[in-house]
Amino acid sequence: MEKKVAVAYCRVSTEEQANKGLSLDVQEENCVRAIKENNMCLLKVIRDEGKSAGSLKRSGMEEIMRLSIAKKIDAIYVISSDRLTRNTADHLLLRDMFRKNDVQLIYLNQPLDDSAISRTMDTILASFNEFQRMATSEKVKSTMKAKAEAGYFPTLAPIGYKNTQDKSAKERLGVNIITPDEMAPLVTELFKLYATGNFNVYDLGDLLYKKGLRTKRGEKIAPSRLYDMLKNRVYLGEIVWGGMHIKDGKHPPLIDEGTFSAVQSMLSSHSHHACRRRKYSWLLNGFLFCPDHGRRFTAEWHLDKKLAYYHCSNKHGCGRYIEASKMEEMVSDKFNDIQFTDEFIEIVTEKTKRIFYRSKKEYERQRQGFINRKTALEAKRTSAENKLFENIISDEDFSRIRKEINKEIDIIEGSLSELAERYEIQVDICQEIMQFMRDIRSAYESASPTLKRHYLAFFWERFEVLDGVIIKSVPSLLVRELLKEKQIYLKKENPQLSGNSLMFSEVILNSSLGA
Repeated sequence: MEKKVAVAYCRVSTEEQANKGLSLDVQEENCVRAIKENNMCLLKVIRDEGKSAGSLKRSGMEEIMRLSIAKKIDAIYVISSDRLTRNTADHLLLRDMFRKNDVQLIYLNQPLDDSAISRTMDTILASFNEFQRMATSEKVKSTMKAKAEAGYFPTLAPIGYKNTQDKSAKERLGVNIITPDEMAPLVTELFKLYATGNFNVYDLGDLLYKKGLRTKRGEKIAPSRLYDMLKNRVYLGEIVWGGMHIKDGKHPPLIDEGTFSAVQSMLSSHSHHACRRRKYSWLLNGFLFCPDHGRRFTAEWHLDKKLAYYHCSNKHGCGRYIEASKMEEMVSDKFNDIQFTDEFIEIVTEKTKRIFYRSKKEYERQRQGFINRKTALEAKRTSAENKLFENIISDEDFSRIRKEINKEIDIIEGSLSELAERYEIQVDICQEIMQFMRDIRSAYESASPTLKRHYLAFFWERFEVLDGVIIKSVPSLLVRELLKEKQIYLKKENPQLSGNSLMFSEVILNSSLGA
């Protein structure tokens, strides 16, 4: 008589890992022994390690179901019913599936047969298994809520922090805490670089990945996740979890409020003006609107004409196509009519000088630190060379030491190069600010496409275009405030206009945000 084929199924959840009585090895040993004692053929041992029984979406359980439906097994051995599932509906589904496919379900720690009382008791135990899961879940959530309310981050630490224990904590909730890890300085750098407006998340992802900013699994952080990080107030030392917002978190912040606010302003600007990484970068994307349809303009290349055009994105068409270079020239003309006051220029100039000299001092401090480290390593290398020639160390030891020292020197030289590059960027920024204050149009014209978009976002909310002409120019909130405070003036004000309405080159500048 051919032996029946059986599989052993073992499972532990994350919470149960520490319980030796539920370990996978113990379950496997007991199930395999029972299969042999019942003179069955063991097909395989199927494991689900660290998997919750609240769902059937487990690789091991899915394999059990496939084997059952394919009628490749005759029996399933498991320690107890709570290893299969802790959901009553799923339990009944499994039990019915096994019966229909003539698969015998055998529990080692509880009886099960086809009798009415046995099946009823099995259903009751399945309900208790589900109750235990729900009760545990409620207890965990309650504890996590209490931790959050007390100012402790209650779950897996975000990037830049690590979960650790403070065994000296006076209160039980404060034992498991989060503290900055080796990536914390890179998270701080992420915020500071993004706040400058000179980088997008794609560039920062590439740059900081090379420096070591990674996910907990060591992978490159996706742009969408970088956006989430830049919005996360946990880096301010706050707790935002489960609908709660606790401002006085117990973990140290990685950034200050000013940097965070600058980043949120930059994020809002980028989102509003719909700037994305795409095949073609159109300077005015997100700034041009059709007043008839309330739609943004889009742009496209006409390869046969070797020209690019802006047009309304309404699917049924709208008016005329406008050659991109002419449209961009019209927008550029708008900067001719704006001028900062002498008083405001002086204020900004002094502020720029202070920032520049502070940055220069920090640059020189960091540069000297790197140079000192490099000098010390070079002296260490010279010492190793002397020891080699004096036969104090072997060739093998010298090669190893020199390789390690050269590697560290290469890293330092790379850091010096990056530091110098960042300093040059600061100098360029200060130069651009000074040019910007003296002649806005000239600064805009000479700027890179990326910087031009920042100038556009600084001054303008939108341009409404009809039949190839800008009929309305709506300034940014910042410019409206500067106009109100008389820190910006219009070179060509129209005396016929009154109140909050302003005229830029015979085009109405509406003081409202527009539609």
